Amino acid sequence: MDTIRFSSKLTSIRTKAQKGSSIALIQMEDGTTIRAKALIGCDGVHSVVAARCLGLTVPFNSSRWSVRGLARFPQGHGLNHDFQQFVTAGAKRAGFVPLNDKEPYWFLTAKATWIGKDMAREPKVIQKEVIDKFAQDLPQLYTDIVQHSDLSTITWAPLLHRFPWDIIFGNVSKGNIAVAGDAIHPMTPDLAQNECAALEDAVVLGQQFGELITKGQGLYH
Repeated sequence: MDTIRFSSKLTSIRTKAQKGSSIALIQMEDGTTIRAKALIGCDGVHSVVAARCLGLTVPFNSSRWSVRGLARFPQGHGLNHDFQQFVTAGAKRAGFVPLNDKEPYWFLTAKATWIGKDMAREPKVIQKEVIDKFAQDLPQLYTDIVQHSDLSTITWAPLLHRFPWDIIFGNVSKGNIAVAGDAIHPMTPDLAQNECAALEDAVVLGQQFGELITKGQGLYH
């Protein structure tokens, strides 16, 4: 069986008892069935594992949205390689960070509903809205970076959220099935908690698996 599979969509998940334990049977869209000793759903905010296997509540709109993009300066941007963030009185946050000498990543989040699904698919429209409406009270440097964006990298999306008590009292794991990252705790990126929490998940799961392997119990117990 291939170790890594790309563009593979799952259609169903079920468990099967086996020698005092259970295995997860993952049915793929192409008809393939994968037998797994452990299934960890790291499939994002719209997690199929969280919804179908664990019954976690569906994330709801946080009333905030986020725009992200990558600017390109073929001759070099001349910026210091540090992170800059701007916060306004209207709970708007924007910032940028150079990834290399020619490409800075930029973002903007705000509490508002200003763009429809059709417009969200038009990066040129999104770029214009950011420059004309939302970047007016931000430094000119930020606007210049947005203007140099590679349109193919610009995305807009509403930010979803799940109440903490839904996680505390819900099933975040069942038998040999669990979820991690945004699949369990989608959060707005204002405080950069998304990736931090996902890394903590990975550390905790790694410790648990390590203890089982050290004790010679494998992943069945």
